[in-house]
Order: sequence, then structure tokens, then C-alpha cells
Amino acid sequence: MRILDTLYKVFSFSLVSIAVKFVVSFLLTKLFALLLGPSGIAILGNLRSTMQILVSSSTLGMQQGIIRFASEFKEQQEAFQKLLGTSHIIYGLTSLLVGVILFFFSSHFAIVILQNETYTWLFRALAFVVPLQGFHTLYFSILQGLGNYKRVVWVELIMNVCNLTIVGFLTFRFGLSGALLATVCVPVFYFFSSASFLKANVPSLKIVWSKWIAKNLFLYSLMTLFSGIAFPLLLILIRNHLSNNLGIDAVGYWEAMNQFSYFYFILLNSIMLMYVLPKITAQTSNGFYRLQVLEYLKKLMPLFALFLVSLFFMRKHAILVLFSSEFAPVESLFGWQLLGDFFRALTLVLSVYFHARRMATPYILIDMLLFLSLYMFTVFFVDVYGLVGAVKAHFISYFIYFITTVFWLRKILFNNNVTSNA
Repeated sequence: MRILDTLYKVFSFSLVSIAVKFVVSFLLTKLFALLLGPSGIAILGNLRSTMQILVSSSTLGMQQGIIRFASEFKEQQEAFQKLLGTSHIIYGLTSLLVGVILFFFSSHFAIVILQNETYTWLFRALAFVVPLQGFHTLYFSILQGLGNYKRVVWVELIMNVCNLTIVGFLTFRFGLSGALLATVCVPVFYFFSSASFLKANVPSLKIVWSKWIAKNLFLYSLMTLFSGIAFPLLLILIRNHLSNNLGIDAVGYWEAMNQFSYFYFILLNSIMLMYVLPKITAQTSNGFYRLQVLEYLKKLMPLFALFLVSLFFMRKHAILVLFSSEFAPVESLFGWQLLGDFFRALTLVLSVYFHARRMATPYILIDMLLFLSLYMFTVFFVDVYGLVGAVKAHFISYFIYFITTVFWLRKILFNNNVTSNA
């Protein structure tokens, strides 16, 4: 009963955090739509993707490894101190390196990413924020590993409140410049929040190096580092291609369409992380995995399909609720985007197997295929069909992604004689 009570509390805390994140994202999206318009949302999208790349680069995608080892070593003081010390050294060095590169090449990044050299100051400011952002990610991962879910949720709540108040105020007061500055500076508040909560759990810190821990953390980084850098970079490349060929407003319409996807994938990704992945990781039987896939397909996917159909028929109203009448051209993008999202959702429960079994090679290869197909199809179809070509590319790429993943897992999914992970 205690285990069930704990799981119920964890799930309840997570739902509260997800709900708050959803509300904050909705309010900020509406604010950006009203005050910044399509062009402002496009520029802000590139900055956010850049910050995702910087987080992945400065942390080397080690978050899952740190969560696992923090959970494993929390009762072993010496091993836990080695984990803290080793991770601090790695994060400190990588964050410093990324920050230095960002500072000295700030004008180049401003031209390439935001296509305007006047934003050089923004990247110089970001160079000083990157180390704090990296350490926030480290501290938050340790808190998750320690299993104090109340503290984790409190940190998430504080982060969301800071995001809403700071970004909201500066956007309202200074427009696009305020939104960009706030997006860069908010991680500073994240750092102080996670650091203060971690200090209550870990009163002392010794900087010690462990070659064994470093090696194992690097093994965990293989899967997440590629995706953490490649896909935000892909979004920047697509936005810049759309901007150069169709204009900055077209980028804003495309970004708005992706924002709809972002909202419902918050829920689907949370289900994967909180419910499906832990069960598949703990139970190594492939027969059990097949049951989880069937449960997902029978119970969740019909509801998701019904939701997508409803959203398609109510798309005019949805655009007005989330954005404004200025975003009316987004209406023509819904059909292909929602079809692509359906196959993306189908693939979620399949790709989670790679994470559960730590199958880095197929995971990276299939993600690489998705990266290349999204970029090449987008470039080709945009030149032929205009902005609608971008969402056609989205559909075709995720359909190929789904078929490829099914093919790779065909023996596990369809061969009943394969009962355990090889």
C-alpha cells in the first residue's frame, strides 16, 4: 500500500506541474500573438531553439544518467559525493567552453540564427547565462534522482511562475526586445531556485573526480545528445529557409501551427515518461512490452484521433482562442500537420523501447533519418507548394519515421516466440 500511495502522490504532483506548465504556456503564447505578431513569434522561436542546443551542449545530454546514479547512490555518501564532484567538473568545463565560444562569436550567431547583427548583445548576455543554465539542469536532475518529488514540483512551479511574470512583464513593457531579453535571463532564476532546494538535501559538496562515473555518464549522453542538438538545429534551419523564401510572417504561421502540436504532446510525452517508460524499463519481457503497445493503441490512440478530428473542424475557433485573427493563414496548415502528428504519436510508444533498453544505435540512426527527411522534404516541398509544403513534409517524414521504427522492432512486435530482450 505504501508503494501505491507513493506512486499516487508522484502522479498527482506531476499532474499539477503539467497543468501549471500548460496554463503558463497558453497565456504566454496568447500574449506573444497579440503583442509580437507572426514575425516576433518566428524570431523568438529561433532563440528558444538556440537555448535548447546550448543546454544540450553544456550538459552533454547527461541528465538521465545523473538521475539514475543520484537515485542509486543517495544512501551511499562517498559514491554520491563522487557523483556530485564529477558532474560539477564536467558541467563546469563544458558550460565555460560553450559560454566562451558564444561570447567571442556572438555577432556571427546573431547573423546566422536571428539574421540580424543588432542582436549581438543578446548572445553576449547568453554567454554568461549558459553556465548557470547548465548547473540548474544538473541540480534539477539530482533532485529528481533523490526522489523528493515535492521539491521537484515546487522547483517546476517556481520556474513556471518566473517564466510567466518575467517574460510576460518585459514583453508587455518592451515588446520583442523585452521578450528576447526575458527568455535569456529567466534561467538565472531557475538556477537560484534549484540550487536553494538542493542545498536543503545536500548541505556539503566535495569536488572529487571519478573516472568510472564520468565514463558511465558519457554512455548515457549518447542517445539524448544527438536529439538535443539535432532537432532544435533543424527547426532553426527550417525557419531560416521559410524566412528567406516566403518571408518572416510565414515563419510565424508555421511556428503557430507547431505550437498546437506542442500543447497536446506535453500530455503524451508525460504519459510516456511517468507511466509507460518506467513499466517497460522494470519489466524486460518483450511480451509485456507488446501488451503495453496494444493498451496504448486501443485506449489512447482512438481518443487522440478523435481529438485531432475535432481540432481540425474547430480550427478557426482554436486559432482565435490561442492566437488572433492575424494568424488566419494557419488554418490551411492543419490537415497535413495533424496527420503527421498522428503518426508521431503512434511512434512514441514504439521509440520508448529504445530508451528502456538503452539501444543507442537504432535510436540515433532512426532519428538521423527523421532529421534528414524533415529538412530535405521541407526544402523541396516549400519551393513547390509554398508554406503548405512544410506541413506536407511533416506528414511524410513522420510516416516514414513510423514505418522505419515498426520495421526495426518487427521481431519484438510481431514474433510471439521472442519473449525476452536479447
